[in-house]
Amino acid sequence: MIMSPEVFYFIQIISQSMKIILLGSLILFSGFLFGQSRQFEIFGTITGKYNSKIYLFFDNHYRQRDSISSEIKNGKFYFKGNIIMPVLGRLHLDQESLIADFYIDNDSIYVHCINTINISVNKKKEKDTLNQLVLSDVKGSPTQDLINGFETWLNKLKKSGKPEKEKNKDYYEKLLRFVEDHPKSKASLFLLARATSLDYVQAMQINSLIDTSLNHTYETNSVEELLTRLNNKPEKMANRAMGAAFHDVILPDTSGNAMETKQFRGKYTLIEFWASWCGPCREANPSLKILYDKFKRRNFEIVGISADEDKGYWKKAIIEDKLNWPQLLEGAHGKLSSLYDIRSIPSNILLDKEGKIAGLDLSIKEIEKRIKK
Repeated sequence: MIMSPEVFYFIQIISQSMKIILLGSLILFSGFLFGQSRQFEIFGTITGKYNSKIYLFFDNHYRQRDSISSEIKNGKFYFKGNIIMPVLGRLHLDQESLIADFYIDNDSIYVHCINTINISVNKKKEKDTLNQLVLSDVKGSPTQDLINGFETWLNKLKKSGKPEKEKNKDYYEKLLRFVEDHPKSKASLFLLARATSLDYVQAMQINSLIDTSLNHTYETNSVEELLTRLNNKPEKMANRAMGAAFHDVILPDTSGNAMETKQFRGKYTLIEFWASWCGPCREANPSLKILYDKFKRRNFEIVGISADEDKGYWKKAIIEDKLNWPQLLEGAHGKLSSLYDIRSIPSNILLDKEGKIAGLDLSIKEIEKRIKK
């Protein structure tokens, strides 16, 4: 639960304030011309395991030297400074931490974070840690409220069990209406930049509704990157077409042995893209286990394709989640993910017994229906 400002300790460090002002000047110089610089305060709480400091940076100024820091005391932290609003605030615990994003567009923002520390041992027998920081609550930010409301609706749509074509249509129409209603909000750009399931024409149509006052922002650059990918997507869309032959690859398993995806012909095969650091992936694993146990004796297989870079984290997650189907390591930006334009995880591709695509990003219910057929 977010506490009131009175229970927070108050820390003002001159050097910290200077860093914020310098960053604000940099953003102004770069074209963030939305208005005058305003003072903000962030009152934060954190639960779980964490280090002694938490860092904040803005937009894409991601290096630690560009961040400002706050001590964490008794699970509380505090930031104060001046910035041109609205701006994307990004929290992290160190350079290896996951980044938690939220918008600063008000004088006082209240955030609650949860962190877990994933520990593994590298080849040099040294301990590696990954801070899996997530935001569980944000109060006081109208822009963030808009984003959270849309994403809540989207999560319900993903779990609705509707056919994929119908879900894509609903998603496009909902995002179109959202941007029509909020053409001057950075929330519109933020959500559009993540709309990887749209085609190029749809994305261009929605982008044309964005007010020109948002030009030259960090979010605009993200949307332009999306449009470039979508415009170069015809080949990848052909790869993803229903009935298209799957592009088999050879990847190492957990023992380092080469395994070819072709060897699973004759079974319905679910290619599951995931990673140890992906919270939604880990949350989906119990349901996948139930599905696997139910159908593994009925010509059904799951093949995990991991985007992990660290084998230790990958293997540890497999053991912790008790995943008893074949697991292959592709790493970030692998060939298979590129061929099928996998931009977010978890994601899946269902293959029929002949190795042809029978579905993409299916729910558990949809997978069951197609296997039973």
